[in-house]
Amino acid sequence: MPKHIDSIQLTVDKLDTKLDKISERLNSVDVTLAQQHESLKIHIRRTELLEEKLEPVEKHVAMMSGALKLVGILGLIAGIFEGISVTLEFLGR
Repeated sequence: MPKHIDSIQLTVDKLDTKLDKISERLNSVDVTLAQQHESLKIHIRRTELLEEKLEPVEKHVAMMSGALKLVGILGLIAGIFEGISVTLEFLGR
């Protein structure tokens, strides 16, 4: 074979080897991506379960917050009436 054909064949062989390496890397990336996808599905499911468990707690916190606001408002109203009562009593002497 002529020398330039040997050189071309050598270049083609090198390119073929490099393409094989690239293909192996892509296969490795595909495997990693599939594993990460499965891990993400598990994580999403766990997150959904935790959110479901947290829902009653959030409702309870909202209810208690409302109850405390009501107690505060009732205390304010009682304080106003007490102030009026004391003032009227003071003026009535």
